[in-house]
Amino acid sequence: MRIKSNGFRLATYGVCLLPLTLLAYWLRQDFAGFAPLEGWSMILGYLSFLLIGVTLLLGPMSVWLPPSWKAPLLSARGDVGIIAGLCGLLHVALVLVLFQGEPRLMIIDDSHAPKAEGWLGLFFLSFPHEESLIPNWSRTGVANYLGLCAAAILLTLFLTSFQIVKKRLGGSSWKRLHLGNPLLFLLVIFHALIYIQSIKGEPHSFADFLWFAAIVWIARGVGFLHNVFRRKR
Repeated sequence: MRIKSNGFRLATYGVCLLPLTLLAYWLRQDFAGFAPLEGWSMILGYLSFLLIGVTLLLGPMSVWLPPSWKAPLLSARGDVGIIAGLCGLLHVALVLVLFQGEPRLMIIDDSHAPKAEGWLGLFFLSFPHEESLIPNWSRTGVANYLGLCAAAILLTLFLTSFQIVKKRLGGSSWKRLHLGNPLLFLLVIFHALIYIQSIKGEPHSFADFLWFAAIVWIARGVGFLHNVFRRKR
């Protein structure tokens, strides 16, 4: 069976986009107190986080389920990753737009040191009589650096998720590159958890991220042990 048929890929996108649309509508009610662009930037961040986690779950699931499920799940993983990348990059784009103009994000716990102009203020401080920019190592600044690293990895994975790029890279190079997916997930978790404390708490909470992160890491851990024991046989 040719798994990568257009029909199968369209079905994968449909299965992803319908619940994502419903989830986005539900989250929009929770973020109604924020400016529209700010609310959507956070909603897209949530959706990207969830989808990155799903890509990490599909690998172990392909091992535990019947063999006939393996090819469809691994095929769907790439398409889910593309949607995760799109959501994450839109999140980053909206944040940059917000910091380039007005309104900016509502931050309740940050240093009062003067920030650089525009989106550079996410990462740098700018003091009078200082010609160079100074890195912002406040808690929010660290979260932004983590987000920047995550965005760089996400962009790389997104651009290499398409079949034409995968063929040019070769299977082994592509697999090594995409081993960065767990690191991406970890960076997003810490980025989000720090921001929970620096952006208005409601409607954020640690539970929004930690319960799902725990499921992903437990599944990955069990899958790793399963592979180790299988190789020793």
